[in-house]
Amino acid sequence: MAIYHFNGQVIGRISKTGQPKSPVSSAAYRSGEKLYDELENKKWDYMREVKPEAHMLAPPHAPDWVNDRERLWNEVNKIEKNYNAQLAREFNIGLPCELSHEQQRELALEFCQEAFVDRGMVADIAIHRDDKNNPHFHVMLPTRPFNEDGSWGIKAKREYIYDKDGNHVLDKNGKKTFKKVTTTDWDSKEVFLSWRKLWADKTNEYLLKNGINEKISHLSNKDRGIESLPTIHEGYAARQRVQEGKDSDRINTNKKIKEYNITVSDLKKYKEKKAIREYQNKFARKFSPMEKKALSNIAKELKMFVKVESIEERKQQLKQWKKSIQFRQDSETKLSQLERIDKEEILISEATEIFETEANRFLEKHYPNLDSSKYSTDEKIAIVENTILHNRIHTPENITEMLSDMKSENILKQVDNLIKNRFSFTMGIKQHINIMNTILVKAEQKLGANEISPVHELQAARLKNPKAYQIFRDTFRKKQRVEEVHKLMNEFYNLEINKRYPNLDVQKMTLDEKEILIVGTEYYGKPITLESISTLRRYSTQDQANIINILTNTHGSDWETKLHNESKYRDFQFDNPRFVLLFKDECLRNIKELPDDERQLFALVEPELQAFDKISKELNLEDINTDINNEIHAFSSNLSTATKMINGVAGALFEDLLESRDYKSKKQFEEDLNAKSKKAKKRSIHSSGPSL
Repeated sequence: MAIYHFNGQVIGRISKTGQPKSPVSSAAYRSGEKLYDELENKKWDYMREVKPEAHMLAPPHAPDWVNDRERLWNEVNKIEKNYNAQLAREFNIGLPCELSHEQQRELALEFCQEAFVDRGMVADIAIHRDDKNNPHFHVMLPTRPFNEDGSWGIKAKREYIYDKDGNHVLDKNGKKTFKKVTTTDWDSKEVFLSWRKLWADKTNEYLLKNGINEKISHLSNKDRGIESLPTIHEGYAARQRVQEGKDSDRINTNKKIKEYNITVSDLKKYKEKKAIREYQNKFARKFSPMEKKALSNIAKELKMFVKVESIEERKQQLKQWKKSIQFRQDSETKLSQLERIDKEEILISEATEIFETEANRFLEKHYPNLDSSKYSTDEKIAIVENTILHNRIHTPENITEMLSDMKSENILKQVDNLIKNRFSFTMGIKQHINIMNTILVKAEQKLGANEISPVHELQAARLKNPKAYQIFRDTFRKKQRVEEVHKLMNEFYNLEINKRYPNLDVQKMTLDEKEILIVGTEYYGKPITLESISTLRRYSTQDQANIINILTNTHGSDWETKLHNESKYRDFQFDNPRFVLLFKDECLRNIKELPDDERQLFALVEPELQAFDKISKELNLEDINTDINNEIHAFSSNLSTATKMINGVAGALFEDLLESRDYKSKKQFEEDLNAKSKKAKKRSIHSSGPSL
């Protein structure tokens, strides 16, 4: 991660150890160049494994010779005559490892230009990369400014002090008193702090524009509200000592700081987790001690963990269990099972009542303006569940949408428990019911009894004609299940259509029509309009080619291969005949762009094969597929002359539904749909050219 490091010091004539110091020596060490020191009459040469990258920057009024590093620092040596003179100001600044060498160079030069050179300073810059994990640069700046004519200026001047009468104020020795006034602000604390901030700003700017999600700050950890301590700059020499097996105070100090920071971090994580728990408990179920005890007893009786989902599942299981023993002969086993069912239903009712009571308390506290009397028990519990799950109060609009989705999901769960494939079921439900009614009539005639006959009459009929009774019983159960699913499917489609097509009258639509409209909406991922039918498209040409290969088992028909390929398109309803038909129609409209192999293959895609039986293959599915195949053949036969758009044939499915027509019968709907299909077929053949 990017680290902030910005240190400054003054290089004086005398070092901290009292030894004389040369600015030429300092410049030679940092730049890696051999520099001749006129005052010492010697050459300074510091060898480095990785040669520093050195640069000189100067303001316009400085003389040209300042760009000569050797001459610059020899001239500084000459002009600074005092034994304790300040020769140069130096900064050691860390560069972000995340930036490239070129980006690091640009950042360093841009900063030095803006911070120092624009203030009239000469900058001697040396970028060091001896340690790839510690790129940094040194910048040495003469403390004396240049005049506008290029000559050396003065660092400070005397400002004499006068009394109220305008006379010089004298000291105890009779000398005139004065104060020293610097000619620049280079050594002020405010300017130093502004340089620190500028470096952070410039670095963050470079990180951002180079797509690096990191930031540094010139502020101390304390100023930023951070409890951890900052590590100190280790430097190349300290790391070299450790590599040689020697001890380093700076490295050891950093180890202790890091250990301390780990403790601080662990404490911070604990505080954060505690705060999260406290916030999460803002929305939580709160049962009274009596309610908790009652739920515990219910769980023991039912031998299951009692929660909203498990209670609902058990309720459905009991319903199915009760149905399954409806026609059994009275016996101790049957009576025992019915008693058990009744007992569990009472327990489930008690648990539901507790959940509702708790939900009412929750809603009164967190939704004081919500009229809970308008909602069913399941809906109130669902509002509580979602509030806890998302940890926020829902708006009235959110609640309406959430409950609508919940109803749809619950209906689909019930449908999935009853049938394997809702698409095929919807396509043949009326034929199924008619066939079962015929079977029931025949069975009832043989038995001389029906479902409303007294139990003793049914029992007598069963003994007299057991085979007919078994047919009657099995068919009656199937019919009950089919009618239940039919009702659930209608509820589901009504909810979905009212949500997506509020202007359509669902009461005038058959289950088939609702299924077509919902499948189309699911296929295209959005509501369909009359204006958008001709331009609707879901898949790219490449995706179309891939799915064609999956549908035709081009890459393998074994179960594992098929499952693997289908998993690449999880939203594609491979088991839905109408979904596959819409896909095939979309490919037809894009036939000119399909690769040659897939163009030949997609005629082999047979949507009606997705239906489970012949009864399910209704509502022109085979006819429309035949029309599409004819279009494919017509195009292939006239490939060289086909230039116009192919319209497809399945658009008629949606045109009939969206034109708000009131079909008096399903037969009329099918006849008009067939006519639309033929018109679409003629338009497409005409646009493709005559068939050969």
